[in-house]
Amino acid sequence: MDLQFLRNLTEKPGPFATVYLDASHDTEDAARAAQLRWTEARSQLAEQGADEATLDALEGAVGSGEPAVGRAGRVLVGRGGEVLLDRTLPEPPAVPSARWEPLPGLLPMLVDQPEPVSAVIVRIDETGGEIFAAGPGAEPVPVEDVEGSEYLVHKVRAGGWSHLNMQERVEESWRRNTAEVAERVDRHVAATGARLLVIAGDPRSRSRLRDALGERAAGMAVELDHSGGADADVLAAAVAEAVQDAVTDDRRAVLERYDQAAGRPDGLAVDGIERVLAALRAEAVDTLLVDGAVDRDTEVWISEVPTRLATSEDDLRAIGTDPTERVPVDAALLRAAACSGAAFVPVGGGRTGLVGRPMADGVAALLRYPLPSGA
Repeated sequence: MDLQFLRNLTEKPGPFATVYLDASHDTEDAARAAQLRWTEARSQLAEQGADEATLDALEGAVGSGEPAVGRAGRVLVGRGGEVLLDRTLPEPPAVPSARWEPLPGLLPMLVDQPEPVSAVIVRIDETGGEIFAAGPGAEPVPVEDVEGSEYLVHKVRAGGWSHLNMQERVEESWRRNTAEVAERVDRHVAATGARLLVIAGDPRSRSRLRDALGERAAGMAVELDHSGGADADVLAAAVAEAVQDAVTDDRRAVLERYDQAAGRPDGLAVDGIERVLAALRAEAVDTLLVDGAVDRDTEVWISEVPTRLATSEDDLRAIGTDPTERVPVDAALLRAAACSGAAFVPVGGGRTGLVGRPMADGVAALLRYPLPSGA
């Protein structure tokens, strides 16, 4: 998971208000119930010292927008009279909360929410294709129709050299049409930065397109079994499922990498708070792994430099850094990972429920390079 959005969120100093609300809209009194839940959350934040400008901004956000359909959750982050983050979650939070802290507490959101993934979708047949794009969490929208040559796209059943020649011309027409669609798909994949290409259509057309795609697009392609004529709702649901499957596959691959690297002499995997903190200080973390159930009562010291963090003030001072705040370990780890360009994979909990090798203290990391001796 790319944490760049978290880096942008924490560039300004806190404190931050982080609110997890039950945003379900599945009863007749849902609107009143939602208002009561926010009133309670606002009261909790005020007791912790949140400023009125931030509380008013959050209240404005809670009261605006379309209500959810059925069960849902919502997470909001605010500071300095601004709402910095407002996202709907697929389920209500297990434990609704409202916290005023030096760093936003975003681990529950990251564990439970599917990773944002952009996708390109193509419906292909012998005559051309329709290309769609879907931003993170959005439904597919049409971006281009590719109309190839419709001349001789259907074979005929007959014998003789003339009919054989006609069938070869049909095959050539299919190849040209497919090549044109593939060229446009490659272009859209590159332009959107998509992480997933979804191909719909009859099996023969799908297979022909995969063979014609460039290396990058072919490597991220998945096929849908339903026909190319599926309506928009069916296509959107199939794409959403394909995105979730791709995210789950990516997370599982990371867990397998960690399982293979843990305990090896090359030192490219570490676990436990102290070792992970050392890896973050060295900016050696490629991928941070955190158990969704990690104990938030465990706190670490942070500084103005996100990657300078430690379990004690003395450890920070020993490396020439002044400690600024003591914060829950998950928030500190995510901030440091985001600001050093590390990726993130949640372990356990949430809707994926993926669990790999046990990790000391519920945290681990895959490294870019081994830690220096004594780090």
